[in-house]
Amino acid sequence: MTNEEIMDKCIIGEKYYTNEDLRYNKQCGILLNKQALDNFIEYKENIKHKLKKEMPLISWNSKKIFYYNSTELLGVIKDFLEYHLNDLKKNNATYIGRNPDDFIVGTICSELEGTLKIEGVNTTRRQIADIIKKEFPSDINQRIVINMYKGLKYIFEVDDFNKDTLKELYNILSDKCLKDEDILNDRYYRNDMVYIASHNGCPVDKIEDCMNSLFDYVNEVLKSNDAISKICLPFIAHYYIVYIHPYFDYNGRIARMVQLWLMRLTNCLLIGLSEAINDNKNDYYKAIDNTRYSKNDLTYFLIYLFRLQNNYALIQKNIEDINNNVMNSGENLSANEIHYLKRIIHNKDKVIWFNYKRFMELEGLDITKQGALKILNKFESFGFLETKINSKKEKIFKLNESILKFESKE
Repeated sequence: MTNEEIMDKCIIGEKYYTNEDLRYNKQCGILLNKQALDNFIEYKENIKHKLKKEMPLISWNSKKIFYYNSTELLGVIKDFLEYHLNDLKKNNATYIGRNPDDFIVGTICSELEGTLKIEGVNTTRRQIADIIKKEFPSDINQRIVINMYKGLKYIFEVDDFNKDTLKELYNILSDKCLKDEDILNDRYYRNDMVYIASHNGCPVDKIEDCMNSLFDYVNEVLKSNDAISKICLPFIAHYYIVYIHPYFDYNGRIARMVQLWLMRLTNCLLIGLSEAINDNKNDYYKAIDNTRYSKNDLTYFLIYLFRLQNNYALIQKNIEDINNNVMNSGENLSANEIHYLKRIIHNKDKVIWFNYKRFMELEGLDITKQGALKILNKFESFGFLETKINSKKEKIFKLNESILKFESKE
């Protein structure tokens, strides 16, 4: 099969094949050796194609930052737009407009919890709620939580995205958390090389120009009427910051915060994705690796994050429907119970049957057995969970999927 034929199959077919697919997946009907895969990646980078979108972002190790408007990418973007339009038509307001306070509080909790778990800081939603009320943190983990809270407040208030506002966000997030050698002082960016797993960060002498190209691109898109570019912008900026790695530390956290910041500025703020990324860390890193190894072909990263967001949007839609039904029956669910149910729904294919201990692990809860069973038994009484007794004479639970009205198209 020629490179042209493989390219057509990737773009027009239902799936934009990853490098792993092209090397090892017999089902896709294309098995390339390493040399053939390298040739195909180079071909994708160099070809002029009507569905290829080249970004004005500076690349330091490839010719361009680009993506292809493949069938799969356009499909997940279409699903994203349909969700927005249908939700707006049904409710005459966005989810944020209907629940502004709940959305802000929920976003802060999920972003803090999800992001901190990604980076190895173990905490819970209840602990976060207590920590952000403190004036003086007692340890580094509490300082990280408070800095994240301040950072989230900052990006919800500041509309300008430029060199100085990004540095201010970085200073807020890293305040009193860096090693002495990692502190920027008066610099905007790092002054030495960094390595990210098997990848290099941008050479020091190119960081300034690369980051300026990001600020220029973001503000150009924000001023434009290009809806698709605006929808893709937060995810593109997320990848680009991880790719450039402008700091010694906190690059991933900054990238996810910038994504949330730009989702707000483009009016595409549905959910905070740090929690979702935390549940799919391997897929997240694979999406980055496929993009990096493919000469910065962003198609992989965009498909991953759009699909992740669409799936979480469906979960949110189900949760809202379930909660409305509960309230119509004269009952109520607390904010924590809604969060627990959302996590159970999200993990329904990964964790089918679970006991109270597995539920506590899933939710990161530090409560008694009686406390966990009280929550689970309440969910059972509402019909959210099915139960049975296992061989150890222990009550176990699984999601009653009949309560889900909205399912993914996958």
